[in-house]
Amino acid sequence: MLRKVLIAVAVLVLLLVGGAVALLTLVDVDHFKPRIEQQVHDRLDRTLKFDGKLSLSVFPTIAVALPHTTLSARGSDAPFVSLERARVSLALLPLLSGRVEAGTVSLYGLRASVEQRADGTSSVDDLTGGPQPAAKTAQTPTQGASGPPLAFELGGIELVDAQVTYRDDRTHNTVTVSKLNLKTGRIATRATTSVDLSAAVAATEPPTAVDVSLKTTADIDLAAHSFGARGLEAHARGHAGANQFDLALTAPKLALDPEHAAGELVKLVATVSGGQQARVEMALETVSGTGEKISVGKMTLDLKAEQSSQRVSVHLVSPLRIGVVAQRVELTQLNGELDLESPALPQKSLKVKLDGSLAVDSHAQEIAARLRAHFDDTSASTRLDVHGFTQPRIGLDAELDRLNLDRYLPSSAPPSEARSAKEGPASSAPGAKAVAEDPKVDLSALKPLNLAGEVRIGSLQVHNMKAANVKVGVHAAGGHLEVSPLSAALYQGTLNGSAKVDADVNRVAINVVLDGISIEPLLKDLIDKDLLEGHGGVKVNVTTAGPTVGAMRRALAGSASLALRDGAVHGINIAQKLRDLKSVISSGAPQAQAANMSDKTDFSELTGSFSIKNGVATNSDLQAKSPLLRVTGAGTIDIGAGSLDYTARAAVVETLAGQGGADLSSLNGVTVPVRLYGPFTALSYQLDWGSIAAQAARTQAAERLKGVISGKLKQGGQTSGQNLGDTLKNLLGK
Repeated sequence: MLRKVLIAVAVLVLLLVGGAVALLTLVDVDHFKPRIEQQVHDRLDRTLKFDGKLSLSVFPTIAVALPHTTLSARGSDAPFVSLERARVSLALLPLLSGRVEAGTVSLYGLRASVEQRADGTSSVDDLTGGPQPAAKTAQTPTQGASGPPLAFELGGIELVDAQVTYRDDRTHNTVTVSKLNLKTGRIATRATTSVDLSAAVAATEPPTAVDVSLKTTADIDLAAHSFGARGLEAHARGHAGANQFDLALTAPKLALDPEHAAGELVKLVATVSGGQQARVEMALETVSGTGEKISVGKMTLDLKAEQSSQRVSVHLVSPLRIGVVAQRVELTQLNGELDLESPALPQKSLKVKLDGSLAVDSHAQEIAARLRAHFDDTSASTRLDVHGFTQPRIGLDAELDRLNLDRYLPSSAPPSEARSAKEGPASSAPGAKAVAEDPKVDLSALKPLNLAGEVRIGSLQVHNMKAANVKVGVHAAGGHLEVSPLSAALYQGTLNGSAKVDADVNRVAINVVLDGISIEPLLKDLIDKDLLEGHGGVKVNVTTAGPTVGAMRRALAGSASLALRDGAVHGINIAQKLRDLKSVISSGAPQAQAANMSDKTDFSELTGSFSIKNGVATNSDLQAKSPLLRVTGAGTIDIGAGSLDYTARAAVVETLAGQGGADLSSLNGVTVPVRLYGPFTALSYQLDWGSIAAQAARTQAAERLKGVISGKLKQGGQTSGQNLGDTLKNLLGK
């Protein structure tokens, strides 16, 4: 019996060997190439091409080896996938029942290119069931033929030295995953598989290199479009420029199918080190829903970043909804905090509390945010809508109850003060560079901006200037920014105007009308100077351009005017100086003195207009009226240099009222030249007493004075030929 069994086994082995030899000898697998290529073309509208012969082996399994092979994009000859070589092993008996059972599919030198088109479709939609563009030709009978899906099973997939390129025509970004090595376990229409993957990723901008590893046990049912993973661990590390980064993704259990989605804690941790320091942790808890619409009960995001001496931390919590097919993400009840620490902030830190909602629709390329924020004593609400990602159109509506920008803007001390604070007097360091450089004006951020919106602020403080009921309309497109309307209530009056900015030429234009304002507290808050007081209006219409703040000041051009009433000019009391005439008239020479801001010359009306060119404002029509004086003036204000050179001419009028005395009637008609000059921070004035004496000798005022002098001479027995200066001294009682 044993001998018969051995003979039977020997015969069976001979038959198998003979069959294998006959199969290799008689079967020409190249015979199937045209049929395979035609089937691919008919079913997928793609071109499959084998650059060489197919080969068949039967040991240890039946296997087909592919030569260099290419597959085109749908409806064209453009390359989609290519590979250097491949090997696929098949089980023969399952084929007889319409089932494909293969061993490991090994692909060497795979090259694939995936394109996301501008219209929202992609080059793989026909393979994944996504939206597809209209076919170029009529469908052939074999296309769209229905029937039961082909059942199959793979022992696994092995990729060696693969490369996948992803190009997004909407954002003009390209990412390449190269040196990709992937090995999976068994995959079938329903199967459980394990995945072990390593790869290097390169992005065109900026240069990036990434090492990737992925391990999981997955349940895959391609026929039912379901996926399940257990023990998912993904890790990526690499560098982008000078920064090193590390990403880790874990998910103990995750399941997705068209009718059901479930998962335990999914956690992502990302760190960046090098030029910047940052750490991001995101956790998704209680995953539910379906494969098309996933709901996350709680999404938590924590960000901590540090650069130089600045630190920022963000904590956000919200339920999360993900529309997989619709490509939409929603944070429905967003709550969080933002903490910022920076030495550039006057208060060194800022804490902001947030709540609201956020929705991102990547298919429609839209973002909608409704946010409320509270920081310091400010409460704000904001509506933000973005349409389009490559060239976004932004709609903005923001309302704040109060805002003190001085808490967040760096101090703006004048350069001279900054220098004296840090270096001491400038003369102590001859030839030393100025501490404060001329800041550059960079408006390039406006060029891609497409924005329309409005900001309303109940109470605003900026650079110590205060305003209420502020309304700012903003319109930006093509590098042009228009601020209109621009209105506010301030200093017992109103402001109305507009502003325009042209980023292409760094040009700014401002047209502002101030009406009914109190000028003294405005100047005190704005420039910390008591130069002028009174109520009335100010008009400013100016343009400027330049690469720096200093250049813009020097290029300032346009016009300005003012009309004030019931006020005063600070720094000099002209009436008092005329009363002091007797103590200085004997010298007959001009005397310069520093301006004393506690002194002032009152006026009932003050008007004047200014022509501005190359940063210098010129005035020739100043008029001021008071019960005692009439003042005219002319001069220049150098805005670029921050200095003044102005001469006012004060004439005594026939009145005894005003500014504390009636002892100037004897100087009625005399014009007093007062020159005000110097930098804004240290103004000086000069009265020309010699000019006053010369006027007294030539005018009717001098004649009237002579009459008075004659009376004095007769009383004192002096001659009329006495020196006029001595006569004036005697007249004044010296």
